[in-house]
Amino acid sequence: MKSFEYLCLYCIRAFRGERTTSAIYHLLKGKKSSQTIQDGNLYAISNLFGIFPELSRTELDASIVHLEQHHLIALKDDFYQITEEGRATLQKESEKFPLSPYLNGWEFKGKADVFWKRYSLLIQTLSNIQMGRTDFIPVQYEETVQHFVKKILLQHGVSKKELTSLIHQETLSLLNMVGDQKAYIFVSRLSGHLHSGLTLLQISKKLGLDETWVLLEFQAAIHYMLQQIEAKVDHYPVLSKLCSDMINRPNLTATTQKTLYLLDRGYNLEEIAAARNLKQSTIEDHIVELALHLDSFSISPYVSKELAKTIMEAAYELKTNQLKRIKEYVDLADISYFQIRLVLTKMGDKHG
Repeated sequence: MKSFEYLCLYCIRAFRGERTTSAIYHLLKGKKSSQTIQDGNLYAISNLFGIFPELSRTELDASIVHLEQHHLIALKDDFYQITEEGRATLQKESEKFPLSPYLNGWEFKGKADVFWKRYSLLIQTLSNIQMGRTDFIPVQYEETVQHFVKKILLQHGVSKKELTSLIHQETLSLLNMVGDQKAYIFVSRLSGHLHSGLTLLQISKKLGLDETWVLLEFQAAIHYMLQQIEAKVDHYPVLSKLCSDMINRPNLTATTQKTLYLLDRGYNLEEIAAARNLKQSTIEDHIVELALHLDSFSISPYVSKELAKTIMEAAYELKTNQLKRIKEYVDLADISYFQIRLVLTKMGDKHG
């Protein structure tokens, strides 16, 4: 089994026959819709959010067909469910494809890409400068990335040699904790003076791994580095400057941040919808996102403690995250899907 097929099977088990394959597609591509964001949390697979931004629907469908042909999944009421044979295969293959605990696609998807671009260009630049070369072809062409790296080089009050030494020390202390394979993949992708970093395909051939798994290991290494840098800024003074504008930044969509701005100024949902010329259901999506990502955000203005308890009991009893089933089970005239979503968001996947 290829690693991508393993991940598809992993997602189908996680969704428990309650989501279509489109949910898998949007999750792996990293679609920032309220449904996809909440699915990641509800089914405890937000670590896989956005890990394959270039994924095509054709690729996903081919893997689903393969899993079905091998009787690892079966279609039931328009939803795929994992079979007993699929569960056994997933258990067996998990030894071959152990998902890193460092992988956190939702938290670090955007940050990881920016950090890598800055880091790889900084390393390449320092390597060439120390060899007296300034006419190299940069590995990153984005003006914002190049400008940021130039600023780091100009503002850091030490020599280029000392700066290189500091980065090496900080990087080494981090990579020593991720394991040899992840460290090798990370370092192998770096370019320097008269040296081009390896592609994922080249690394996969060297290690005898498939390309998808190499990409996952690479991302896991960066996610670990960012996690540690955010938690211990003082331990990584140089590397923290590479992501100073991203550290501990709430991972909210831009439109939700606008809603939060109005909420903080005392607007209610109806007023925000009117002010922003959006449907109230869209504003409710933003509230759910805020409840998901801000620990301090209280849902009590929207759901009473008694109703929240009733919804939680229903979800536990039914062992489901399907809104319709929970609503029918609770059977209260004034309960809304919005209230159920809020409660499930705060619960996370604690009954699956």
